[in-house]
Amino acid sequence: MKKYIFLAVALLLLTTACSNDENSNPKEQPTQAVQFSFTNEDFGADETLSRATGAAEAKPQTVDLGDCEAEISVENEPAVKTRGTMTNATGHYTIRAYQGGTLKGEMKGTFSGGNFTPDATSPQEIGLSAGTYDFIAFNDDVIPSGNALTVDRTKAETARMGITTAVITATPQKQKVMFTMKHVGCRVRVQFICKKHIPNDITAKLEATAANVIPATTAYHPATKAYTSTNGAMTAENSNFPASTEALYTASNFGQNYAYTSTSDYHYFLPTTEGSKLKLTFTAGTLFWKPLTGTIPQLNATLQMQANKSYLVKIKLNPNYIYLMSDGSTGHFKDTTFGGGTKTPVGVVADPTACVAIALKDVEDGALYKWSQPPGTSDNTTIYLEKDREEDMDGYKWTWETAGTVDGTIKANQQTLYPAFYAAGHYNPGVSVSGTLVGKKWYLAGGGEWATYINQGLGFARDAEKKYNVSYGILLKEALTRVGGKMLDIDRIGFGKKYLMSTQCNTESNPTPSSWDRMYSYQGNFSNGTSTGGDMTGRIRPFIKY
Repeated sequence: MKKYIFLAVALLLLTTACSNDENSNPKEQPTQAVQFSFTNEDFGADETLSRATGAAEAKPQTVDLGDCEAEISVENEPAVKTRGTMTNATGHYTIRAYQGGTLKGEMKGTFSGGNFTPDATSPQEIGLSAGTYDFIAFNDDVIPSGNALTVDRTKAETARMGITTAVITATPQKQKVMFTMKHVGCRVRVQFICKKHIPNDITAKLEATAANVIPATTAYHPATKAYTSTNGAMTAENSNFPASTEALYTASNFGQNYAYTSTSDYHYFLPTTEGSKLKLTFTAGTLFWKPLTGTIPQLNATLQMQANKSYLVKIKLNPNYIYLMSDGSTGHFKDTTFGGGTKTPVGVVADPTACVAIALKDVEDGALYKWSQPPGTSDNTTIYLEKDREEDMDGYKWTWETAGTVDGTIKANQQTLYPAFYAAGHYNPGVSVSGTLVGKKWYLAGGGEWATYINQGLGFARDAEKKYNVSYGILLKEALTRVGGKMLDIDRIGFGKKYLMSTQCNTESNPTPSSWDRMYSYQGNFSNGTSTGGDMTGRIRPFIKY
């Protein structure tokens, strides 16, 4: 319930002197008590700066951050703006009355507990004649400078001002002047959104793009009812983004949706501050493969901040997959012919340090191959226990080296005896290769390579889950399909769609080395298992060491 405080304001009704009897004996001039009420309006809900729509649609700003791409949304104010919550005002205020931009009266005092107490040194009332007035109330974070009311950026969060227009009439009746105290400053925060979890805190610096481009002071002019700002230096501010809290993997449906968020604290500015004059420089945090580095050079290209407004700048962070090109070089999507570049991709790099990539497509789409014919029991020189199969990183050895086979043969050269190995080793990417890729050999990967390179390296499974049926496999699907590749054609356990691996292992219940691993999945998430059947068949997705 609002409490109205009665301030004795004498309305001095000006009369024109004349010589008649009535005016020679003037009647008592009417006085009127004016009611003032103060309420604080907080910042409203964040106005999300989302992508514009319609004919004037602008492309989102995309920034290359190495292994990460940042897509910054374009401003589009929502049709319905949420007003800030209303609370009783407290603190020390100055009340001014202006008419035509000219100051007509002023008083100062303190609001506390719904009561207003004028300062001892302040006029206890404001004398006004009938007319229309602009009433302005402001707290002590607003500094009068003549008729201008100035605010320094250091007070952008706390400076408040209320402006209202009222008509004071000659009729002796109670009139109300209600102030809604709003923030002079404005605020903005940044939200990262991603299709995979944000594993740890990200820190950055919010700073000006150049010297003296951010308003350091702003002044409200009662005569023009407008703000003017003066630019000055801005000290870089820390901007902290906590790790996401949404459920791992499932929140985004394994990488399908932007479901993971991390939002910074608010930063406070003065009206007319432009988002294009602010930049965000990363200082710590890892989202995909490497620590975040680099700068988002413009926080938002079109944002111009207004008093008492609250803004949210959304930045989508996407993995910037590395592709192996037909000439042996590597690059990102923008370097490929699909992204406007000149390079032809033949694989997705799973580990740039180990120089390992996977093919964009299967060997003969939909074809099934036998691991060996007839089925063997100890073809590889190392037989893994089922629980240890994810340690096998020697697919190239089992495929191409004589030391990898008990009888000293090279499996990739034995089309009849080892069909799967032959198919992987003789994979044709569909384009001719050149440069450093000439002479490099495709191979059938081991269990550890699938878990480490596919699940963890490309599907972003955490180390603890890399061997299980969980990852952000949809991200890998997007990485493959955007350059003309195909997703691994994997189905639920038992449906028969599986990929052969070169690992050979014992099962816990059967010490005879007669089973081979394969990978299977659902909705792009990978897991592994063993088959004790001698007629082991599956699809082939080759790997290569470039």
